[in-house]
Amino acid sequence: MKKLFLLLYYFLIIHVLYASPTDSVKHSRNKKVQAKFIPVISYAPETRFLGGVGGLITFQMCHEDTMTHHSLIEAFVAYTQNNQDYIYVPYQLYTWHNNYYFEGEIDYYNYSYYYWGIGTDRVPKELYNVRFPRISMNGYRKVLPHFYAGVDYYYENDVIWKTAEGGALQAGNVLGSKGSASSGAGIDLLYDTRDSIYFPRKGWYIKATSYLNSPALGSTYSFNKITGDISWYKSLSHRLVLAANEHTQLTWGDVPFTQLALVGGSKQMRGYYTGYYRDDDLTYLQAELRFHLKGRFALVAFGSTGLMGNAHVFPESPIPIHAEGIGLRYNYNVKHHINVRGDVGFGNTLEYYLTIQEAF
Repeated sequence: MKKLFLLLYYFLIIHVLYASPTDSVKHSRNKKVQAKFIPVISYAPETRFLGGVGGLITFQMCHEDTMTHHSLIEAFVAYTQNNQDYIYVPYQLYTWHNNYYFEGEIDYYNYSYYYWGIGTDRVPKELYNVRFPRISMNGYRKVLPHFYAGVDYYYENDVIWKTAEGGALQAGNVLGSKGSASSGAGIDLLYDTRDSIYFPRKGWYIKATSYLNSPALGSTYSFNKITGDISWYKSLSHRLVLAANEHTQLTWGDVPFTQLALVGGSKQMRGYYTGYYRDDDLTYLQAELRFHLKGRFALVAFGSTGLMGNAHVFPESPIPIHAEGIGLRYNYNVKHHINVRGDVGFGNTLEYYLTIQEAF
């Protein structure tokens, strides 16, 4: 009930701030730049109460070209009752005629997470504390209509400074349990026919990325990661949109436990705590029905199913993992249809999510 109350409170704050005549939108003189800010509040057992502020800036790099997509920079800063904090800054940037596209994030986390083991080798839930900076950079060049090719780089340095007494991580038998740096580069491919980048009603979005982590690049371990995403959107009526997403991640080599394929979180298989399941390989399918209610509000129903395993056994369990849930949307940037997203998902437990933009 405490989490549900916070979810409803959050949307009340958003409605008061953005549905009133004193809408707190900051425009430049030519109205090409927009900035909005929202309060952030949540609760979780490992953090207790979390408070902070989030916001976004939208702008167009080439004002003369109306076909150029608007770029987006988000920023979230939060502090928890357990003296934890994070700074999270994702970005999406489009140049003239969308010839170049850049995406990624710059983060710093001092946070706590739970660990349940790897694959079917389950352990009792144990809490660990970790600090890490994270830098993700993907750069694309349009080579054909709707088709991009590019390169990427990823860096994360996990300093695990506290683990559960007598737990699997403290024993040091889990790769990466004493901390590790991941530094990898690779090649990206992207195909995009969506009619809108922030709330598509039709089209395809297909992306493949690769990260080759090597000590030559500063990585503690040598390992590789390949991910693929296929998203499809179909307008069923002027109020109803069907969206589907298939995601696959493959890792091999000496993979630290923090870089394995994870089930859970605000974007994939909502209804599981992030990392409730983790293994070398993961594939899942998720779908959403997005129904416009009235004004700036919309309702979403979603579900997902997935399989996990490794190079030796796939899937490790003959029974797929399932999750489902519902969500509420508030369109707080009407021009670009950028939503505040609140979801309640059920997988192994009820999980609550408050963030900006759709899950896919």
